Amino acid sequence: MHAPQHKSDVTSMERITLDDLECPTIRAGVDYWRFLRGQRLFPAREDLRPRDIAGLLRSMSLIRVADGDFQYRVVGDSIVQAYDITLQARWLSDIETEMPAFGSFVRPIFRHLVESRNAVAVRGRIGYYSPHLNFTHYENVLLPLGPDDDTVDHILVFSNYVMRMASGGRM
Repeated sequence: MHAPQHKSDVTSMERITLDDLECPTIRAGVDYWRFLRGQRLFPAREDLRPRDIAGLLRSMSLIRVADGDFQYRVVGDSIVQAYDITLQARWLSDIETEMPAFGSFVRPIFRHLVESRNAVAVRGRIGYYSPHLNFTHYENVLLPLGPDDDTVDHILVFSNYVMRMASGGRM
């Protein structure tokens, strides 16, 4: 592998605040989460009503937290297209055997969210040397869910991806 020749060849990620989120879909997901939580730190999984956010489901994932691992319970179509792998009903520990870089990226973020019990927002770019991914830029928000303010048992994720251009200049 050669050294990156251009800034666009480099993969990067930055943490941002919820107020810095740019994607309208993600901002709508955060607004819904804030509405559900009321005076709590975060809402419970049982508070979610898919029919209330039907327009956001394509960009949403729901991840169960269990025994130090994470299981993808719901995965929206835009996430499936971005990664081009099956995530639905799979454990992160299993996915890591197939895609170690994916696990090394998401596991620390998931752990931080569970331990801090705070939402995490990130944005970044995927460099040229990650051709197995179908996107170039992303913005994600990860939101805790749980039965009480001390326990995170699910992570609600809203994601936005800028897809790579296919050869011939088409998406």
